[in-house]
Amino acid sequence: MSDNRKSMAMGAGLGVVGMSAYYLPITKNRFVRNAFDVTKGIAEDKLEILNDSALELTKRGELSGDRAVFLRELGVAEDLDSISRKCSEIKKTITDPDAVKNLKKSFADGFKDMKKNEALIDNISAKAFSKIRWTNFCWGAGIGFVLGNVLGATKPSSRVQ
Repeated sequence: MSDNRKSMAMGAGLGVVGMSAYYLPITKNRFVRNAFDVTKGIAEDKLEILNDSALELTKRGELSGDRAVFLRELGVAEDLDSISRKCSEIKKTITDPDAVKNLKKSFADGFKDMKKNEALIDNISAKAFSKIRWTNFCWGAGIGFVLGNVLGATKPSSRVQ
């Protein structure tokens, strides 16, 4: 077998072994950090849609159907004042130190129960767990592949004593 093929085979083999990093334990701090990042991302998406809705309202005087439905789902009237109030309310949930502290505390408090019983996992927590596991998977596969290539490419020493 050529050295290059041997190196690639070793890399692939250790890459597959590294994929088992998907099952590494998840720490509470990492979960809280990722759950907050997911929450922040959702809030930023809502803010973007609300800002686009406000722009559309000022330009056209009315909203398209999907934006009107989105506002109704959030419980927001179709006027600029209501949209502005909702934007500031959402921003406060991800920027106010007390609100952030309470949110992170609630994630930390529920971590142990969610880890034991999957039925207790909400949408945000499920995304956080999934994000952590797939990050572990990718890092494990990548590191395993690189190590396998390096180990497969090394030549055994042939020193005679």
